[in-house]
Amino acid sequence: MTENPPHIPVMVKEVVSLLLTDPSGIYLDGTVGYGGHASELLSRLTGGGFLIGLDRDASALEFTEKFLSEKYCRERFSLYQLNYKDFPKVLHERRDHLLSGVLLDLGISSINIDDADRGFSFQKEGPLDMRFDRSTGISAAEYLKQISATELARVLRDYGEERFHKKIATAIVEKAGKGEMNTTFDLKNAIISVIFGKSQLKSVARVFQAIRIALNDELKALQVVLESILSHLATGGRIAVITFHSLEDRIVKQFFKTNTLTCICPPELPKCVCNVVPRLKIITRKPILPTQDEIKLNSRSRSAKLRVAERI
Repeated sequence: MTENPPHIPVMVKEVVSLLLTDPSGIYLDGTVGYGGHASELLSRLTGGGFLIGLDRDASALEFTEKFLSEKYCRERFSLYQLNYKDFPKVLHERRDHLLSGVLLDLGISSINIDDADRGFSFQKEGPLDMRFDRSTGISAAEYLKQISATELARVLRDYGEERFHKKIATAIVEKAGKGEMNTTFDLKNAIISVIFGKSQLKSVARVFQAIRIALNDELKALQVVLESILSHLATGGRIAVITFHSLEDRIVKQFFKTNTLTCICPPELPKCVCNVVPRLKIITRKPILPTQDEIKLNSRSRSAKLRVAERI
């Protein structure tokens, strides 16, 4: 018997209640991870209800395949190792044209953070990897050996919103050039060598976040998948996105807002001539946040925000 998922999913009840509008529909969990949200969605699907799960992490998919198969009929779901931005490929293969709902949980699984070999955390020493899919691309260590100080400073500024991006980038690239950027502690030590005082650990966290986002091309993938979803979401179908930092949340918020507009004409025109038709209705006017009880049980949920919109 497969044990319970090693990752605690965030705001499960809220996600299921807001996302699932048609129990017999087809749902996409674009970040299925260890199956926490997927399991709850499957428990409420009926009739022809079906779940498609995607993830870039092969080990997570291996666990989830066993976990879900022990609880639900294997014919009710299908899992794929794939970046969520490429979900149309799966729909084309399956000849599924419209989805009843899409879930994107943009957080990193706790088990990956706690696994030193994955290189996501600065609290444990391990190889400087940071890839979601370790079978493709280059590791963070290789990435830092190739990047210039100027480009890395831009990454730290744009993706980490790090105030001291220039001097941190210079320190990292200098260490990498000497072959001294191979582990998570190498990166951490390069940062704290130029940052002092109370802001040290905050800078370390922001730098790790920025490099991970750049290495995995996370923000571009998010923008691509949001644009693609509208062509594959049935009328009345919903999209739910859980974000964990301001950059992601800003992209989702702006996308929802843009697609609810009824007019994009310049304000000086006396009459609308653009004929814009809104494509979404926002369900959550303000993002839903975890309850204090949930945060007590899972401290990593504290920065989560859930936004939901409906196709019209």
